[in-house]
Amino acid sequence: MLMEHWIMIAMWLFGFAGFILFIPRKDQRKGILAFLVLQAIIWLCDMITFAFGWQSAPVRLLPKATDMPLTLDYFFYPVLFAIYYVNKKSKGSLWPRFIYFFVWISVLSLFDIVIEKYTDLLEYELLKRNLMWIYFGFLFYVSHFCCNWFFKDKTLFQTERRWGT
Repeated sequence: MLMEHWIMIAMWLFGFAGFILFIPRKDQRKGILAFLVLQAIIWLCDMITFAFGWQSAPVRLLPKATDMPLTLDYFFYPVLFAIYYVNKKSKGSLWPRFIYFFVWISVLSLFDIVIEKYTDLLEYELLKRNLMWIYFGFLFYVSHFCCNWFFKDKTLFQTERRWGT
């Protein structure tokens, strides 16, 4: 079995374990929504980058079905965003929130660069490594905005409702 297949298996295992361990049970709805929102947005953006040949994925799951890396784009990055979104601090000063965002995007970009440099899971053709930081920042910001918009009205998510009073 190729090293890339072992890495994909590890991403699936760490993704499931991360979702279970780092998202509290009370926040799993938020985590699932964040997971699905990033999946939808990354699908739209990566459809363009892979269609125009800016990126490629030589080793991937279901190679005849799609040119995109399913493990990275549709599972691992969305799980990481769900963990980020659920554990973020929404209140407080702007600097700690910016630093939290900056660290997550930097670590994710570094992971992506390592995956691209040392494996065949990703190859950047026209899209360069330094642009991936901006790309991940855009994906996280738009997904964060959409999730905040969805959870804006707290009265929709109350567990106890009184009808007729």
